[in-house]
Amino acid sequence: MHALLNGPERRKSAWLFVLIFVNSFVEIAGLAVVVPVISLVVRPETIATHPQLQYLFALTSRVGIDTHPRFLIALCLVMIGAFLFKATFGLAVNLFQTRFSFAVAHRLSGAMWTYHFSQSLERMRSKDSGQVISEINTWPVLFASTFMVSGLLLLSELVIIAIIAGGLLWYNPVVFMSIGLLLAFGTLIIRRISRRRLTAYSDIRRQLEPHTTTLINNAVRGFLEVITFRASDSVRDAYLKDRWTIFRINSNTTVLNFAPAKLYEVLAVAAVASSIVLTLLQGTPEAGFLELLSLMALSAYRIMPSMSRLNGVAMQLRGNMYVLHAIEEGGRWLHPSQFHETPADDLLHKAQVSIRLSGLTLGYTGKAHPVLSGLDAEFLPGRMHGIVGPSGAGKSTLVSALLGLHAPEVGRIEIQMNPGTATHVLGIDLDLHRWLLHTAYLSQHPFLFQGTVKDNLTLRVPGARLNEPLVNHLLDRLELRECLGPAPLDFLLQEGGSNLSGGQQQRLALLRALQIERPVLILDEATSSLDMSLRDVVFALLRERADSGCTVILVTHDTALADRCDEVLRLGDVTDPNR
Repeated sequence: MHALLNGPERRKSAWLFVLIFVNSFVEIAGLAVVVPVISLVVRPETIATHPQLQYLFALTSRVGIDTHPRFLIALCLVMIGAFLFKATFGLAVNLFQTRFSFAVAHRLSGAMWTYHFSQSLERMRSKDSGQVISEINTWPVLFASTFMVSGLLLLSELVIIAIIAGGLLWYNPVVFMSIGLLLAFGTLIIRRISRRRLTAYSDIRRQLEPHTTTLINNAVRGFLEVITFRASDSVRDAYLKDRWTIFRINSNTTVLNFAPAKLYEVLAVAAVASSIVLTLLQGTPEAGFLELLSLMALSAYRIMPSMSRLNGVAMQLRGNMYVLHAIEEGGRWLHPSQFHETPADDLLHKAQVSIRLSGLTLGYTGKAHPVLSGLDAEFLPGRMHGIVGPSGAGKSTLVSALLGLHAPEVGRIEIQMNPGTATHVLGIDLDLHRWLLHTAYLSQHPFLFQGTVKDNLTLRVPGARLNEPLVNHLLDRLELRECLGPAPLDFLLQEGGSNLSGGQQQRLALLRALQIERPVLILDEATSSLDMSLRDVVFALLRERADSGCTVILVTHDTALADRCDEVLRLGDVTDPNR
């Protein structure tokens, strides 16, 4: 777990360990105040016979605390003050501990985001959406509360037990040995009862919890289909079935977490009772034995809660090991700062990019045959390139490869940024994230979220600025002003742009791709939701962009539209519908 911390966090954790050790001694010292005060209340004559107490009583007498009752009242106030200090100091340490833990969780959420969004497109699509959401949004928090907050609590309790054990060993080894055997016996029983169950529970939760998130996510996204097919109850029942299993596991785990406290109480009482019974059977108990028995009972009374918490934390850690494994896998990924996009230079938008495919073979893991094999093609600046082919021909796979999101099995994608400059190979000497700064992309399913039109055009990227004259020009050309109102940039979209029609969503997403003026523009079925007149408008805009030196790549099922392009790449017929 220490490997998941960065440099500053490791330094903070060192100070946190120091505070935990200090707090443990403060905890013991606070408890140690109680016994002397109670002893003096029972035998106040000790004040007159104990040298240190005599000196302390003489000092307090100068300020009016000149009788034994007043002196004892003053000691009680000191005891309250000691416990107040102990509580305040402990809370301050807990505050530092929890803030530190959840600050780490906050960073790890970012690391998990980077981990998932830096994977190949194939791997991202193969993952359960609920799993991705859980690993980014939920599991870092669970990691912080379980493995950091509870783990540090475990350390604190261990220090307290070690201090008490050291005192017992120094005072009376017999009591030390008896308490030690008691704890070892209890720990062995708890381990045998809980280990396999918690491991099984962990595996079930790892599978079911993300799955239930996926069910909700899919139901929200497919709301109209769900209610149209009257499938709401069946989807709900599938969700509740998995949640019922999770709730049963949570209830069983809760009982297992309570079990150590009850077991240690029974063991402590049984040990004390057994000692008393054995002594009574041998005769009248001696005063020394009663003293040892009292010490044993008091020690068990303080140590047993600590052992209960230790076992509870240990079981909690064991039950959530799947979280640690997932965080460790994502935490080993490159730090998010390494993926921050650096601003493009001033010449970026003036670049004229040529793309050459050389013997390109693209496939998917688990598929016997490649989707595309030995493909050679060239996409030049200032030209409009159409890509056509039947469903399953590999058009979308090729687009993913052109974006650098699908690694070729064979062959390569060569990029030349300007005529006469060096040629780079995508994924080898041209970094994916640098390449994406040169590309604008419009998918088959436009990505829109709840927020203003301006938010959706900039995707809320810090420092992103809109070319408002160009945006206003495109709003007019794409006939979006009427649906967006008098202040189109402030128009509030609902989730997924659901308060716009499909064609309006597509045109708005096209506006976003056009307004950033990247040297490469890739569009996947950009006109599928548009009528003929609007298709002509879009094609005219794309032609203007190509004439300005942009490399325009248009994937379409519309052969008539493709035939209007300068070059057309026709992908062959295939029979596999999964391509």
